[in-house]
Amino acid sequence: MSPDVRNEHQAGEPPAASGVIPAPPPVSPRFAQAVMERMRDRCRRMGLAVWKCDNTGLLLSEPEEPGPLGLLFRSPSFMSLVGGAVRGWADEKAPDVRGLSDGCWGLPIEESHRRRRVGFTVALAFGPGAVEGELVSRACEEAKLDLTATRAALRARARFDGESCAALRESLLWMLHDLGALAEHEQTTAGFTKQLTDSYETIDLLYTLGRSMNDLTQPDAFVGRLCERVRFTLGFGWVGVWAAAEERPGRLAMPSRLFIDGNPPIEKDKVEAGLIDALANASGGRRLILSTFAGQPVPGTGQLLIQPIMRDGAPLAAVIAGDKTGDDPQVSSYDIQLLEAAAGFIGAFLDNSALYAEQRAMFMGTLEALTAAIDAKDRYTCGHSQRVAHLAQNLALAAGLSSEQAERVRIAGLVHDVGKIGVPEAVLCKTGRLSEEEFAAIKLHPEIGHKILRDIPRLEDILPGVLHHHERFDGRGYPHGISGEDIPIFGRLIAIADTFDAMSSTRSYRSAMPRPAVLAELQKSAGTQLDPRLVALFVKLDLGTYDRMVAQHAAAQPPAMRNAA
Repeated sequence: MSPDVRNEHQAGEPPAASGVIPAPPPVSPRFAQAVMERMRDRCRRMGLAVWKCDNTGLLLSEPEEPGPLGLLFRSPSFMSLVGGAVRGWADEKAPDVRGLSDGCWGLPIEESHRRRRVGFTVALAFGPGAVEGELVSRACEEAKLDLTATRAALRARARFDGESCAALRESLLWMLHDLGALAEHEQTTAGFTKQLTDSYETIDLLYTLGRSMNDLTQPDAFVGRLCERVRFTLGFGWVGVWAAAEERPGRLAMPSRLFIDGNPPIEKDKVEAGLIDALANASGGRRLILSTFAGQPVPGTGQLLIQPIMRDGAPLAAVIAGDKTGDDPQVSSYDIQLLEAAAGFIGAFLDNSALYAEQRAMFMGTLEALTAAIDAKDRYTCGHSQRVAHLAQNLALAAGLSSEQAERVRIAGLVHDVGKIGVPEAVLCKTGRLSEEEFAAIKLHPEIGHKILRDIPRLEDILPGVLHHHERFDGRGYPHGISGEDIPIFGRLIAIADTFDAMSSTRSYRSAMPRPAVLAELQKSAGTQLDPRLVALFVKLDLGTYDRMVAQHAAAQPPAMRNAA
């Protein structure tokens, strides 16, 4: 500092601050940076030129002024002036306003991290003396600026003196404290908001998963939905569920061994192999946070979170999440807790789904055994119910029914003739023409079947197929003589499948008809006996599986029956 400047500073030393200004409240680095940026912005709005420096006087940011004043403040003379002032303040315990040149004052605002000074924001205030001073003349020459125009621009800002600078700095420090207090409130509010958001997302996730557990028929859909929601809620790049192989068929009703939502930077087969290896070394089924996986460093953010799902001391399944994104890419306790909760849902769902699969397999096995027993009453109808069920299901799909509805049609096809258990075998196996009494006995089997099945839970929707599969489209069928689309769709579907298989099979009273003749007869019956729209769809079906079923059922018959056929 030149002697004249020092003398001016000593002569015009501003009075001390009128009170003790508390330091800004401690906030996170992100909020602290935002506070200082707001501070610098307010200084600019008050006509002050602003620099950011470290403790050594190194300039970290320059004034963002547009036009000639920006060029003036970024000139070597001004940069040197500010750097020298900072080096002087760095040695002072309580830096204060300093006169830097004629009519130019430096206002230091300390920047701290964990109550340790890390640098300064320096604001320059100008008085009338600066406009005509040597500093401005020299800086204009360095920046190649028009001196008259630059002085005119600076004159609009030259409204300070030593006393007002002291008051201004005190105001800026109070402002900094207030901004810090606001930032602290914002930080606290942001923390509460994040906690509320996390809580809401946790509740929403758990509610969604709990509601999804009602459908035990589609475990892959449930697992896929879980992976998608966990990935969205926790911000992972990918989330997967792996299921161990089970010795008992149907014990684990998840067709996919490994389901992944997202794009892992690891090949899928390596994910499965790495999981098996990691779980083999996990003690007591505890969660794992890995930095190496499958013998390699974890790509992406460097961490994998694995939550095993144990049964009887062995891993039944596991949830894996990797490549976390967001402000904090490290696995948190919140991530761990939520993934553990999700794993609990998966474990319960897989247990329930497996139990459902076992019960369904037992139920279907009972139905198939019952229908096989009924078909066995007539040696010519071996496998008839299974073939009708297959044909009716495929026709239902062709007619636009959903896969779930088509499955129900298949079950209806399996049991459509269950009422024949109440018809004497002598009538069922008679080779000659039936008497009126015998035909009346045959016509009772739809109603007998309906009565047998109506008290079985969860079969209500298939009963119309059993009761009405012998109704005719023209209304001349039985048992109720209804016609057209008044006949339930299950009944119309089974009627076509039943008619096709009956004509394609050897019976006690005639031989099997050739395929072209069977299809021709179906088309001839469209609109009278059978639904014409469904017949048109049926004749286009692929019958390859049906033919293989016929061959299998024929091979299962005694040699005498095969020779007779």
